[in-house]
Amino acid sequence: MSSGSGGQQKTGEQTVTVRTASGQELAYPWATGVRVDRQGDLRVLQGLRQRAFHPCAEWASYTVKNLRSGQP
Repeated sequence: MSSGSGGQQKTGEQTVTVRTASGQELAYPWATGVRVDRQGDLRVLQGLRQRAFHPCAEWASYTVKNLRSGQP
């Protein structure tokens, strides 16, 4: 699959969504990983690089949607 008309996503993509304490939802469609450290700080990664940071008091939850299809 490729991203073309119809809003289809490419195979192998995933999206990380972070819900802040204030209720705002922030989407990171380029994310390849998420880390939460011992202090509760959340880091959104692209490859090995940190691309977004949310201190413990700022975020309430996160979800990862893995959009892979047809993979064994």
